[in-house]
Amino acid sequence: MRLLRLLPQHRDAMHNHQQNQSRNKDVALGVIGLLIGMLGNSPLRGEPFVAKQEPLSDQVWQDMRGKSWKPNLGCPSRDRLVLLTVPFRDFAGRPTTGELVVAKSVAAVLARIFTEIYDSAAFRIERMERVDKYGGRDTASMAANNTSAFNCRPVEGTTTLSAHASGLAVDINPVQNPWVKGNEVDPEAGRPFDRVPKRQAAQNRGQPGIILGGGAAVAAFKRNGWTWGGDWRSEKDYQHFSYTGH
Repeated sequence: MRLLRLLPQHRDAMHNHQQNQSRNKDVALGVIGLLIGMLGNSPLRGEPFVAKQEPLSDQVWQDMRGKSWKPNLGCPSRDRLVLLTVPFRDFAGRPTTGELVVAKSVAAVLARIFTEIYDSAAFRIERMERVDKYGGRDTASMAANNTSAFNCRPVEGTTTLSAHASGLAVDINPVQNPWVKGNEVDPEAGRPFDRVPKRQAAQNRGQPGIILGGGAAVAAFKRNGWTWGGDWRSEKDYQHFSYTGH
């Protein structure tokens, strides 16, 4: 076989062609990397769920009056409350968002807390709706396992306003995280989750939404200066997180 010898200009042309191919490949890879980076922060990723706060609209305010907000109880004025939309993962693990009415003074920190919980992908919330959907009735909201915040009402069995009445407390998954004192459990559907060993066993079986010390929910709230009712001594309120400690 006769070997062809390339003239110098032919060798240079091939060398330049190879260099151009290499540069084009690098550019293409760079563009792909840029697009991937952009998609990582884009709604096209499939999870465009971010926290936001906004003033109470006329529609929301009218819906609250006589339900979660009542006259002559010393409830916060409209301008001291905001509507907070936060991301969460439901019991099936699907990303979604929910609404909470909270005090304007704590809205930013609550947005951060729920974003941290969401980003951890380690905790589930069944539903999150304004308590007005349940007529402002805490018992109905808890029975539906609804996560909620503002509700201008007294502490059960007293005339003292709850921290919820100031928009400074949040109750999460009340059925899996009931209030417990002695043999009393509220809501009653939470009785299978009224003691720590039962709670731990249920979580080990795969039950979502249980709040345990050291878990993602407790860690996020405590990291941001909030307290957990599961740490109380004379009673336990596993669903309850507050800014005031009550």
